[in-house]
Amino acid sequence: MAAPVLRPLSTGEVLDTSFGLYRSLFAPLLIVALVCRTIPVVLGIYLQQISSGSLAIFDHWALLLANFVLAVVLSAIAVAATTFIVSGAYLGHPMAGDIALRKAFRLVGPLILVSIFSSIAIGLGFIVLFVPGVILLSGLVLATAVLVLEQPLSALGAMNRSWELTKGFRFKVLVSVFVAVLLFVVPMMIVSLMSAVGTWTGVWSPLISQVLIGVLQIFVYPFFYIVITVLYYDLRVRKEGYDLELLATATQPAA
Repeated sequence: MAAPVLRPLSTGEVLDTSFGLYRSLFAPLLIVALVCRTIPVVLGIYLQQISSGSLAIFDHWALLLANFVLAVVLSAIAVAATTFIVSGAYLGHPMAGDIALRKAFRLVGPLILVSIFSSIAIGLGFIVLFVPGVILLSGLVLATAVLVLEQPLSALGAMNRSWELTKGFRFKVLVSVFVAVLLFVVPMMIVSLMSAVGTWTGVWSPLISQVLIGVLQIFVYPFFYIVITVLYYDLRVRKEGYDLELLATATQPAA
């Protein structure tokens, strides 16, 4: 796939471009997903295997806590690395998975703060009333991409920038994000159902079911952040003429 053209996209084109990027960037995205998702998935499966009941898992609270912290840190790295890879494809500067991971490491702290602050704001919005939660979700969902691509920027600065960037296009952002989440949830539900049937009929053990779900997470996980990055560039082109800005920079004579 050639580098995506920087131009305004419809909702369908956002998703189509995201699928195209997923296919063309599969190798570096898979490297990032394997590095950042394998250990939490394996630890999660292990915890389920050693716990005989829903509450028994808390008997292993130290391992549970370690897995949670590791998952949060690695998730932040995966978000940044995926964003770097997709952005590189947009700007004509392909980036290998290992390089993206190295660049992403320094943004772990700010990305965790963005995740915490955004989750609190969106969660309170849903608690107060459903509609404010939806509005906050659609307004703040680009904060991670903003933080990665517009450094230096604080966590609160990235949230404010996302809020301003999505203004006037939040329904489009919401629909795109909803479809991206649906494309993650539906396969998970199908595999979970197949796993439940397989376990109930004795075709395979619960361990195989857990492994199947874990593998699916690794493969599907990057798509959501591809959509976020595509939306980020779409809104910058629409509202700020980012495509013209790049063209002007490219055509300036060297000093």
